[in-house]
Amino acid sequence: MLANISELVADVRSLINEPTASFWTDEEIQRWLLEAADDFATRTKCLSSFYTKTLIADDIVNGNEIRLSSDFVALDEGGVYYNGKPLVRASLVQIREWDPNWRTASGTPTHFYLRGDMLGFYPPPEVGATVSYYGIERPTPMSGDIKPLSGDYRVIALRRYIRDYAVAMCWYKRNEMQKYADMMARYEMGVYNTIAILAGHKDQGGRLIPSPGYHRSATTSIRYGRTDVFD
Repeated sequence: MLANISELVADVRSLINEPTASFWTDEEIQRWLLEAADDFATRTKCLSSFYTKTLIADDIVNGNEIRLSSDFVALDEGGVYYNGKPLVRASLVQIREWDPNWRTASGTPTHFYLRGDMLGFYPPPEVGATVSYYGIERPTPMSGDIKPLSGDYRVIALRRYIRDYAVAMCWYKRNEMQKYADMMARYEMGVYNTIAILAGHKDQGGRLIPSPGYHRSATTSIRYGRTDVFD
């Protein structure tokens, strides 16, 4: 069901009661479906990918940074690796506080930062190094038999939300704003439902591990003006 863009267009036309093109063209409905898929994947972060690249000189810009992949949306929980070793995330403010000469620091990178569509390293990366990172990607544009959001089996049953967005845009073009608002609300609820579903699939094995000596740690209670020691 809704396995390709042709089926999606047909379903949109069924809901707007226009089986063949008249007021709405197939081309604009397809455009709205592509727009919906891009928005849906970006907001729900449903498509995971693993990016890896061996750096050449042209990859390194501003001395410390490389540009993220063109289909990159956000970092996933897997993190960033430099020659197979995980890096610690930091901010540029933190790095500048640690080392005023951070741009020319030497050594193997231990930290990374994000700046716009750039992935930065401290110390700077070197040509020949391999950079890898887990990320969320935008969907492959639908055409022909390309299946929408097929990169994540968990959302196959949720493709109808892409259709709802396109139906909403059909009503928007016709200036039927109440119908537009109703269908766009369905789409927005679909986004929230999908986020909740995907969050439920996260690895739940991790647990908080107290640092050594936690059972004898001391904390100052501002409210009571004393130091309490917990055993």
